Amino acid sequence: MAWLIELGAFALPFLLYALWLRVGGRRMEPSRATLSLAAVGIACMLAGALYYGLSRSLERGERYVPAQFEGGRIRR
Repeated sequence: MAWLIELGAFALPFLLYALWLRVGGRRMEPSRATLSLAAVGIACMLAGALYYGLSRSLERGERYVPAQFEGGRIRR
């Protein structure tokens, strides 16, 4: 479900730009610049996801201990 929020956050500026063009009475044609910006945005999103996935791993032999709720506070 989180991917849907990320996709919406990515698409929002493009949708607002399309709305702005529509209200202004201009004809919207996807230009090379728009498609290039979309490709750069997708590449940055994938690079960030890859970096985050690789940097959040446990060391070999390390055991995962989930957070615990004790006395009204979260303890790690």
